Amino acid sequence: MADNEPLHGLTPIPIAESRQRCKEWGMDPKIVPDAEEVGTKELQQIVQEYQEVLEVVAFFIPEFLSMIKGTPLFIVVTNRDGVVIYMEGDSTIKNVIQQLGFRTGVKFSEAHSGTNSISLALDYNLPIEVVGRQHFHEFLMHSACYSVPFDDLQSNQILGTISIMTGIDFRNPLLLSLLSILAESIEREILLRRQNKDLNVLNQVLMDSIQTAMIITDRFGNITEFNHYAEELTGIKKGDILHNPAQELDVIGDWIGKVIDTKESYSDIEVKISNPQAAKETVCLFEGRPIYSESHRFIGTVGSFRNITERYENQLRMNYQAHHDDLTGLPNRRYFHSYLSEMLQSAKEQNRLLAVFLLDLDRFKLINDTLGHAKGDYLLIEVAQRLQNYLQNKGKAFRMGGDEFTIVLSDLISREEVIGIAEDLIQLIREPYEFQDLEFHMSTSIGISLYPHDGQDLNTLLIHADTAMYRAKDKGKNGYAIYNADMSQKSLQKLTLETEIDLAIRNNDLMLHYQPQIDIVQNRIIGMEALLRWNHPDLGMIQPDEFIPLAEEMGLMGILGEWVLKQACRQMKAWHDSGYNHLKIAVNLSPQDFLKQRLVEKVRQVLDETGLPPACLELEITESMTMDVDRSTTILNELREIGVQIAIDDFGTGFSSLNYLKSFHLHRLKIDRSFVRDMISGNKDAKIVGTMISMAHGLHLKVLAEGVETVEQLEMLKNMNCDEVQGYLYSKPMTVEEIEKSLGQNYIEGAMYR
Repeated sequence: MADNEPLHGLTPIPIAESRQRCKEWGMDPKIVPDAEEVGTKELQQIVQEYQEVLEVVAFFIPEFLSMIKGTPLFIVVTNRDGVVIYMEGDSTIKNVIQQLGFRTGVKFSEAHSGTNSISLALDYNLPIEVVGRQHFHEFLMHSACYSVPFDDLQSNQILGTISIMTGIDFRNPLLLSLLSILAESIEREILLRRQNKDLNVLNQVLMDSIQTAMIITDRFGNITEFNHYAEELTGIKKGDILHNPAQELDVIGDWIGKVIDTKESYSDIEVKISNPQAAKETVCLFEGRPIYSESHRFIGTVGSFRNITERYENQLRMNYQAHHDDLTGLPNRRYFHSYLSEMLQSAKEQNRLLAVFLLDLDRFKLINDTLGHAKGDYLLIEVAQRLQNYLQNKGKAFRMGGDEFTIVLSDLISREEVIGIAEDLIQLIREPYEFQDLEFHMSTSIGISLYPHDGQDLNTLLIHADTAMYRAKDKGKNGYAIYNADMSQKSLQKLTLETEIDLAIRNNDLMLHYQPQIDIVQNRIIGMEALLRWNHPDLGMIQPDEFIPLAEEMGLMGILGEWVLKQACRQMKAWHDSGYNHLKIAVNLSPQDFLKQRLVEKVRQVLDETGLPPACLELEITESMTMDVDRSTTILNELREIGVQIAIDDFGTGFSSLNYLKSFHLHRLKIDRSFVRDMISGNKDAKIVGTMISMAHGLHLKVLAEGVETVEQLEMLKNMNCDEVQGYLYSKPMTVEEIEKSLGQNYIEGAMYR
């Protein structure tokens, strides 16, 4: 984190000032300071003074840690002077900080400990986070620290701080919110304990102002005292219930009956009381005990119950936040694991089918990067809402993180029912999304695993659903796949390819093939499209659709894109030098290439290095890259100033429209092969292609049709006044040697069908 990154509840200025003071005091950030400790006697006095606080802390913190189990963190409580009085949490973190001299009795101060969240929380009386490089000392720069002060609500004075320390990889502003709720719960509990300390039962009956409800009965259970606060909580008037059996009271009466029957005391019993005059139930903590005379004869009971609704709701809120996604409101990964475990146990007992769906949104990263995180968040929220509205009682949806969702279906009859739901979900996600005058489409790839066929436990089912999801993506996305054993072997092959892509770049196993582009009016080759191939030493030639998606996932497309651009320009310059200087080279840009800040500079540098004229380089972009019109316009204008040509590739399959093309400086529109393929058999596709050509010409764009394989397709495109084509009718993608042989044959006579 940068030094000036915003904090929760505090501007970055005090942290910067704190760091500056540490420098002025001559602190060395590389040296771990010796721990500053109070003496044994002073620590004993502090512990004695904070005995009540420590009892409350020891009750709440284990509960808190169990709620967020799985996140490695360490909790520290200090007094008002920054002296550590309590520590609990992850054993690994505890061992590390103890080796640094951190233990009970250590005192935190800025002058000795440098910039830290505990001192800042005490100084500013605010929740604080100090993360990474915001710490002064380097040994703390791999940690994230969150501190919240807690007060004595009676005196309104700071009692101390409660803090979380965790690794920087687990930093999360939500921890500060959870910590604030925990501090508030501790404050309330301390207040409640102090209000009830040294409670004298007979005096409390007479003091109707006390915020504790009191009921006293005789030895038969008949009510003899019912104080004012008991009236408020129950909605029952004292005159209406006096001398009646306490056992007739809802909930409370049952516990008083147990005291009478067993003559035992009961304490800290959580009960919910319904008051007809209140909007909601009141959560109370009940205590009941028998009353004996001086001669030890049982003479009655006393019951007290105090309102802990606020504390209860805080605990519910903490539990909800720990188990639900903050953005979509769906249950999160932690909730998924516990829920699926329960459903598996139930499925085993009832011998029923259970399905795990893993949904991954296709091309979500592209939308997030091009349209911004606000629109990406909107999409996630909308998808979550659609899933919930559809599922109702059919199953339960979870957000696992990023653009990944899971669904558990636990009340299934057949495999066909699973398939029907999968098809419904695919259609549901495909329905258009509208946001700020933009309409776009989203698809999803779904992997499905079934209990008991595909696994007997949670982890196996999840792994197999993930494997099936990637198979759905491999099949072209926007579909589903149900796991089978063959998929695991193919997943292993995919993992092997992932590890070898980087080696392929370094070992020069990559190569370019070139497919001619034909001017169908002059019937001659006017250019080449550079197409990447991987000549694997063991597996042979690997097609791009098998490794390009992996390279995108691994973040290697920037390196691959630059390699392709240099190789293609260098080769085209060599052809120019051989006499074919009318040819241009077309290079596909990936979304990662197009969004790079240094794209224009990199293109200019490659052209300078290779000597290829800018007008002989054509960069192909897809429609989906142009969703952010303002940003795309800026990049395309800068490329136009260089002299590079721009083509829209795969037109008609993306998100934008011809209306957007008016905003861009383009040279060529490439019609996707899917429209060309179906022109002959489908009148609708023929009309679409004709419309595209007419509108593109109206915008002064050349039109190139991809995937031309038959003479019939070519003749139809000629009749539609299409300018250029490429496809197997003329040539498959070829090596440099094959291309040079083709050029020698066709340069004068014109392009020939193969």
